[in-house]
Amino acid sequence: MKTTLTKCREGFSTYCAKLAPSKRRPSVIACGGRQQAFDRFKTAIKASRDGEICALLVDAEGPVRTNNSEEHLLARDGWNFPTLGRHRVFLMVQAMEAWFLADRVALAEFYDGGFLVNSLPGSPTDIEAVPKDDLEYRLKHASKPTATKKEYHKTRHGFELLGKIDPKKVEKASPHAASFHNFLRGL
Repeated sequence: MKTTLTKCREGFSTYCAKLAPSKRRPSVIACGGRQQAFDRFKTAIKASRDGEICALLVDAEGPVRTNNSEEHLLARDGWNFPTLGRHRVFLMVQAMEAWFLADRVALAEFYDGGFLVNSLPGSPTDIEAVPKDDLEYRLKHASKPTATKKEYHKTRHGFELLGKIDPKKVEKASPHAASFHNFLRGL
């Protein structure tokens, strides 16, 4: 059975491959928890060579009230970033599951019958407004009556779903995702 970190890396790699130029696709490093990701990011910046760009992508874990990802993470998590220079920080607003809401067709296809699309929260064109606390709960509710996969589970379904959703739909529904996508396209 694949580990959660392997599934995470594969899901994000598949997603990013839809955006980044084939010769410049990023290496995705799944780190576990938020603090582990932040610590690994700081270490990677220190060890980076000329021309390498380190990027951190984490859940915002709530509404974002600033245009600056580092400011949000300082206020929410107390993270003090080193001088970033060429390195970048991005937020999934409010959590990874919000991105799924932008591509409800892919969600329904993934759950192959019985998925309650109309019970999903928010608008597929404004996924950043959906409160984090509603995301996983409502995905579980919508997927519970499905034929084979049953109730949504972050590690069993989330990373595979990430690889199946359409990034174009996500970026239209999330300015933060659009910023991340533009970064990937520019690699």
